[in-house]
Amino acid sequence: MRIVFMPLVSIFLLSLSACTIFSPSPPGRETRIGVLLPLSGKRAFSGEKTLAGIFLAHDQINRRGPVRGKKIKLVIIDNKSSFKGSRQAMQRFVEKERITLLIAACSTANALAIKAMAAAAKLPVLLTIATGNIVTERNSYMFRSCFNDSLQGKAMAIFAYKDKMYNTAGVLLDLNDRVTYRRDLGRAFASTFKKMSGKMVKEIGYHSDTNDLARQMKKFKQIDTAAIFAPSDIPDAGIILNEARKHGVYRVLLGSDGWDHQELFNNCGPHPEPSFLTSMFSPESKLAGVKEFVRSIKARTGSIPDADSAQAYDALGIAIKALKLSKSPSDIRSGLYQIKNYPGVSGNTSINARGDAVKAVFIKKIIKKANGKFAFKLVKIISPRELEKDIEK
Repeated sequence: MRIVFMPLVSIFLLSLSACTIFSPSPPGRETRIGVLLPLSGKRAFSGEKTLAGIFLAHDQINRRGPVRGKKIKLVIIDNKSSFKGSRQAMQRFVEKERITLLIAACSTANALAIKAMAAAAKLPVLLTIATGNIVTERNSYMFRSCFNDSLQGKAMAIFAYKDKMYNTAGVLLDLNDRVTYRRDLGRAFASTFKKMSGKMVKEIGYHSDTNDLARQMKKFKQIDTAAIFAPSDIPDAGIILNEARKHGVYRVLLGSDGWDHQELFNNCGPHPEPSFLTSMFSPESKLAGVKEFVRSIKARTGSIPDADSAQAYDALGIAIKALKLSKSPSDIRSGLYQIKNYPGVSGNTSINARGDAVKAVFIKKIIKKANGKFAFKLVKIISPRELEKDIEK
């Protein structure tokens, strides 16, 4: 029987916004892992996809039997896609839920909301999609299973210069103080591109949450740039694509992982190509386990999985591996530092001394299918080894 998962998610939303616990077992016979994610608000689309990956991993783990003598129980709380909601959820995790680890599938801004609380409570947090460099800095309780902005900015610069032979580039830089990670990402790209090409990268600022980029696009039309890097999230990413083409800017547009959602195509206009973006996962990759993962998620949701589902699935797997490696079941943090080449559907993941993941970056392009709809197509996977190399002029 084919089970469709998404309608069930909608039924769960109200209860999950408070707290939902799965896999009941006798007290003292369970390891409680928290899951913080957006199930309401503007990023609810991401939270629902995250649930699909978390549930699949949880089912598989518990079918294999207890981990260090205990079943795995999930405690799920909605952060309502907000800074305030993230803090409130974290407070509940710390004060009431007695969790061993928190998996946080939230943005960089909302990860920052819980950063100090994690250190104060000595509660390890494993971030699935928060790429901002700052979230793991100077905090030994913050970890991530995704790449950071320095890594993906460098990857896109390598791809643009070495693979596509773009000799000049510009950056559309978000000046909004609430999303400083986008500036870090833009400048990581600019620094790497300049080092390789020997040419300055023109930076033009804008403020996110606007539908009018006429002034910025006029400036780009006046300068010589083969490509424009525009790190952003949904819905801004689609608006940027549409505004560029509307104002006659047909340069190659380069995007960040925040572009990597089907929702991009709701606002991108009729001519988003040629465009490329960084990503954390591709259902087209030949990595071990991807084909079965895609089949399983599609059976549950009716849809092909994206990075949200894949990162959540891998994060719970990494958490269980860390639990097995840890000094004791209550000290999962020690196990996280021992994660080396964990074979996930998003690629092999290692966690370094800073709590950051060392892993591959997927590069995709936007294509128009025969039915007239737009989609993402995998064009390259940039390995950690390539990213670690010194870039020579």
